[in-house]
Amino acid sequence: MDTSTRFKVVTATCPDCRDEMKLIGRVLIGEVFGCRVCGAQLEVASSDPLTLEPLAKIEEDEEDFQGFSD
Repeated sequence: MDTSTRFKVVTATCPDCRDEMKLIGRVLIGEVFGCRVCGAQLEVASSDPLTLEPLAKIEEDEEDFQGFSD
C-alpha cells in the first residue's frame, strides 16, 4: 500500500545528526518525535516549512521536592 496517496508525508532534517526524517499524517507544532538514527527527542517548532528542534529539557530544582521525603 502506498502511504503517500492516503496520508500526507512530510520530511524534515534532524538538527543533531542531519538524518532526513519522514513524518506521516498531520504534524502539530509542539509534537515530539524521536530520531531513528541518533535517538534525539525532537519537537516540531514550525509547520511551514517543517522545522524540528531538540526537545527542551526541564530542569527540576531540589527546593521543589523539600518536604516530600519519606
